[in-house]
Amino acid sequence: MAWYPENCPLCAAPVGFGLNSISEPACCPSCGCRIEGAKLLLEFWKREQTAIELSLSRPLTLETRLRELASDSLVVVELVMLLEGEAIILVPDTDYEVLSQSQTVRELLSRLSHFVEAP
Repeated sequence: MAWYPENCPLCAAPVGFGLNSISEPACCPSCGCRIEGAKLLLEFWKREQTAIELSLSRPLTLETRLRELASDSLVVVELVMLLEGEAIILVPDTDYEVLSQSQTVRELLSRLSHFVEAP
């Protein structure tokens, strides 16, 4: 089996892809994100960061702590809704609690990467 090294789009850790890894989504061994989902979310994030910042009234980076954005838990829901406008993200209501445990924007995108459908 041949391996093609690539870096994780969210944490930049080296990730290896094998030729027979098509059957299962590849995940980063460091941060746990689903690589393909994270790529889609990060592309959108980079393209729409200014609009996201304006809608949340704060400058944001991937290291921004979510608790700094607002005092209520709707910030995660609002951010997910913004991302849903661009990508197909299927998050069951029961999993919003797991998403709300994210500490940073990077961690939220990592967790969301598992719910993103490829276009």
